[in-house]
Order: sequence, then structure tokens, then C-alpha cells
Amino acid sequence: MFPMLLKRRTVLAAAGCWLAAHQVRAVPAAERDARAQTLFETILAEGFAGDPVSATAVGEHRYDDRWPDVSSLGRERERERIRSALARLAAFGRKDLSVDARIDFDSLVNSLELARFTDQIETPWLHNPLYYTGNIGTGLDELVSREFAPAGVRAASVAARLEKLPGFVEEAITNLRRGQPLAPHSRVAVGQLAGMLLLIQKEIPDKLKNAPPALRRRIATATPAAVAAVEKLRSVVQNELLTGASENWRLGRTNFERKLRLTLETDLGADEVYALARQEHERVRARMASLARELFVPLFGAAALKTLEAGPEADEHIIRHVLAELATDHVRAEDLRAACESNLERLSAFVRERKLVPLDGQAVLKVIWTPPQQRGVAIAGLAVPAPLDADKPGLPSFYLVQPVPEDWTPERRESFLREYNNFMLEILSIHEAIPGHFVQSYYAKRVPSKVRKVNANGPFVEGWAVYTEHVMVEAGYGGPDPGKDKPAGLTGALWHIKQDPALRAKAIALHGQKFYLRTVTNAILDHAIHAGTMGEEEAVALMVDRSFQQEGEARAKWVRAQVSSTQLSTYFVGAQAWFRLREEAQTRAKARNEPFNLTDFHAQALAHGAPPVSRLPELMGWN
Repeated sequence: MFPMLLKRRTVLAAAGCWLAAHQVRAVPAAERDARAQTLFETILAEGFAGDPVSATAVGEHRYDDRWPDVSSLGRERERERIRSALARLAAFGRKDLSVDARIDFDSLVNSLELARFTDQIETPWLHNPLYYTGNIGTGLDELVSREFAPAGVRAASVAARLEKLPGFVEEAITNLRRGQPLAPHSRVAVGQLAGMLLLIQKEIPDKLKNAPPALRRRIATATPAAVAAVEKLRSVVQNELLTGASENWRLGRTNFERKLRLTLETDLGADEVYALARQEHERVRARMASLARELFVPLFGAAALKTLEAGPEADEHIIRHVLAELATDHVRAEDLRAACESNLERLSAFVRERKLVPLDGQAVLKVIWTPPQQRGVAIAGLAVPAPLDADKPGLPSFYLVQPVPEDWTPERRESFLREYNNFMLEILSIHEAIPGHFVQSYYAKRVPSKVRKVNANGPFVEGWAVYTEHVMVEAGYGGPDPGKDKPAGLTGALWHIKQDPALRAKAIALHGQKFYLRTVTNAILDHAIHAGTMGEEEAVALMVDRSFQQEGEARAKWVRAQVSSTQLSTYFVGAQAWFRLREEAQTRAKARNEPFNLTDFHAQALAHGAPPVSRLPELMGWN
């Protein structure tokens, strides 16, 4: 017998005698779960105390009067917090926990490992001015945009943060000077800091006009110094740091692989995601060609189709001709927000009529222009109420629509509006609002798990939104009846498409595939840019020449891809996970000789917060 094995058996035997002698009681499952939840709560509370702005954003309001401590001592305390939390979780272990508790355990470990990656590898407080613009914007806007507490309570917190803002900015400038800021991040930050001035000088007084006079005076007194601090930070970034900013912003293959696994919470490796996305890219292009052919004859005639089919790259030309014609049906820049808003009631009615997902009539959604301090990264998004504020009724979600920048050339503005034409805006509103992010978000806030409320899995959230685009198209969604009067600028053929419900649904379906192709392309870009060496022109060529995007959208996506990493992969990976989950649900129903109920499937799948989609079978009792 091997000596080490003999030694191990001897130790185990001794341990067994000790246990028998002392009659150690097995801890009941419910008690062990309760102990685990106590540990989870403690670790979350420590995280909230160390990151007051993130605490505000998730609805923990005990620290609404302060900023993160970004000094060297503060950063060292944060490293120790992460190390200690991981050590305590490792000592506790996940054995014998219930399914819910195990998933909370894994989620908390993953979030801590991601925080450790940020601390060790990305160090944003030294290299990324967006770390500071994000903290300042969120730290102030979250206190005034929703009435989670009386105006006086929120105004006191705003006043305290404004008073402390100069000190926070000085620490920021010290850190950024000590490090070497990244060039793309610095350029975006300059624009966001200009928007920050509007937030402080205009929006805060407007939104807190009902606060007690003494607090409004306190805010007014603190405002000049706060404005000066933001102006100083903007000047330092624009006039000092940008000149020597680093273009070495790529994560690199090893770091990208590590961060991607933590972001996705999956066993999929970076190369595997990339390969799957490349394969899916070709399949989506083929589906687009099929849809485009069905629309080509009504738009251009059978003779024109025959001519194109006789030439090289017929599919490519057919898709481009159809998309170009459909893109002429777009709104003016100033009407972009209103156009998105007009979609919501119609989308809700369709979802209810087709019984796709149970909707909550009490949830509030408002469409607004993206606040100035958040612009420069994405065309649209959804800002939901803090998940820990779920017990406060009536708090709105905001469907954010970014205005077309005034400083863009007329050609770039037109390109952008053609990209977000009326057919594409339907898909965008499905994704961001109904039944996409907005619907998923109000299901998520009902889950009892505090860990899952705070640590939403990105592929679950983004994947659901992409998946619902397919659900709506599958159900035959055709958008609005255009009425009888043809708008100026539309051809008769395009007007015919809009008036025919079946053809209109096909036009929306084509844009659904185009939007999904963007999802697939995002994953390719994410890998090729951060694990490879893809440059701007190569990226734009992939988006414009191979993925049918307008150049204005492609240039904006290049900026987003530079200043983020791994997030662009969550859409594709998450959507694929949702497709697989539904196939599994359908297979299970068939095996039981039961009809598959789509409504029930969606309600059950959304009822567990936002864990990794791969964990839903455990939570839904399939395993």
C-alpha cells in the first residue's frame, strides 16, 4: 500500500472514532441554508459599504451620502475585503446546500473573482476616466431620477455627495496622473463630463424642487465647487491626459479568456464562442437572403430579381437592395424618442393577445432621452429601478434613447437614421422594452434571493432580450397599420409593403435577422478586438460589408468595443442558451405527451431572478 494512502486511511479512521465518541449532529439542510444566507448577507453588506455608489444603484441606501474611497488605503481595504470573503466562502463550502443556495453561493464567488480580476488586471481607477464619470453620474442621478424616498431624504444625500465631490475628484486626478489613462476611454469621458455639468446645474435643482428649502440652499451652496471640480477633471483629461494616453487598451488573449469565463459564468472558452459565432454568422446571412428574396419582387419586380440572380454574389446584392429601400422609411432625428414610445402600447397588446409572456400592468416604463452624462456608448438601453427597492411601488424603468449627436455630419446622421429605420425601431423596442429587458426586469425583482437580485447574469439578461426578438417574429408580429395616407418620400412599392400585413411582418422579420446578425457580430468583434489585433477599419468592414450595418452605427460600435470587454459576447451566448433551454422544454413536454405551453415556460423560466441560463433546469426541477 502507498504510504500516503495508508496515512490518509489512518486519519479517516481516527476521525470516525472521534465523531462517534462525540456524537456530532448532522446539520439539517434548512439550517445549513440559513447559515449560508447569513454569510452571503454579511459579504454583500461589506461590499455595499466599500462601494457606496453601487450600493445606491442596487437599492442599499445606507451609504447614499458618500463616494468610494479610491485612495491607496481604500484600494488596499477593498483587496482585503475580496480576499477575506472568498476565504470564508471556501471554508464554508457548498456541499449539502439546496439548489437555490448553491446557485447563490456560486454567483457570489463568481462576482468576487470578477472583482479580483478588475483589481489585479484592469485597475480602472488608474487607467480609466470612465470609472470616475460612471461613479459621479450614477452616484448623483440615481438619487434624483426615482422617488425611492421622500425628496428631503434624497436631497440630503445629494447635498452630501456634492460637498464631497471635490475631494473625490482630486483623488481621481491623482490616480489618473499616477497611471496612464487609456485613449478611447478618455475621449468618451470628456463628452460625459460635459453632460455631468448639466446634471449638476440643471437636472438636480429641477428634480429636487420639492425638497425642503434648507436642503435646496445647501445643494446650491455646494454646487459651484462641485461644478468646478468636474470642469477641472474634464480639463485634465482633455488637455493633459489625452496627449499621453495609451492606445494599449486591449485585454489580450489570456486576460480576455479569464474575464470572459467570469462574465458568462459558463464553461465555454473564448475560442469556442468565437467559432460558434463565425458559424452562426453565415447561417443568419442565409436566412436574411431567403427573406430578402420574398420582399424583392414586390419592391423591384421579377425582372430585376432575375437580373441580379444571374450575376455574382446574388444573395449579397439582393439583401442590400431590399435593406436600402426599407431604410428610407425612417423618422427625423428629433422624433426618434417619440417613435420608440409609440411602439410600446402596440407591443404590449400583441404579447397579451398571443399569450407570449404574462405582463405586469402595474410596472411603469418611461421613454426618455439618454441623460447627457451617459451618452457616447450605446444607442439605447434600459435603466431599471434598484432591485432592492422592489418593495416601493410605482418606481419607473427608463427606456433610454440616445439623441443623434448635433456635431455629426449630415451624412453620418442620415446613415444612423437609416440604420434605425421604422422597421428596426420595432425590433429595438422589443429588445429593450416589451417583452425584452423591461419584462425580464420586473420578474427578476420578485425573486427572494438577495444575491441574485444584486448579481444578475449578463447572458441571462441580454440573451432573454435577443430571444424575445425571435419570439415576436415567430408569432407574426407586423407592427402598426400605416393608415391610408402615403408619407412623402416613400416609393409606391414600399408603401405597398407597409400596407400589406404579411409583407410588413416579413420586413420586420428581415430586420430581426439583421439585428440578430449584429448580436452574432458583437461576439466576433469582442474576441477579435480584445484577444486579437483587429483595428477600426477591419471592424467597420466586418460590420458594414459583411453584416449589413450602416457606417454610423459601425463607427459607434467600434468605440463601444474599445471601452468595454466581454459584455458584447453576452448577447450571443445568452441567446443560444435560451434557444437550447426552450428546445429542452419542448422535448420534455413531448416525452410526457403534453402540449408545450409557451406562456408557462416563460413565466417559470423568469421566476428565478437572472442566474446563468444553464442553471435554470436545476431551479425548474428538471434535474
